[in-house]
Amino acid sequence: MPGELTLLSDVEPTLERVTAVAATVHPDGSYVGYRGGDIKQFVDATGTPLLCLFRTRPVLVAREAAQALADPPTAFALWTDLTLPYGDDGRGRALAQAIADAVGGVLAARSEEVDHVELGHQAG
Repeated sequence: MPGELTLLSDVEPTLERVTAVAATVHPDGSYVGYRGGDIKQFVDATGTPLLCLFRTRPVLVAREAAQALADPPTAFALWTDLTLPYGDDGRGRALAQAIADAVGGVLAARSEEVDHVELGHQAG
């Protein structure tokens, strides 16, 4: 089963930002976009998946969003779902952390107790 993370930030992880980070963390890797850029996937030089980022959305009800997380930060305006492939060897998690650091965000695990969060449409 893939690992699921949430990137919480006030700065959007745009294509330009995440590809610049990925180029420094995995310079031989590649970016693949799906669904008009709603899904961003990073792969290594052999095509092995490292990380997927999904469309960033504004948080409409911060209290509900915080309840959906195991250890939420005190403030955040944007929510980005990320997935790590099953058996991640640490490279995907390192890339996720580098992206979070680049946008001044925090990676958080989803709470198992909440299955729905009210989020807005695409940020931008």
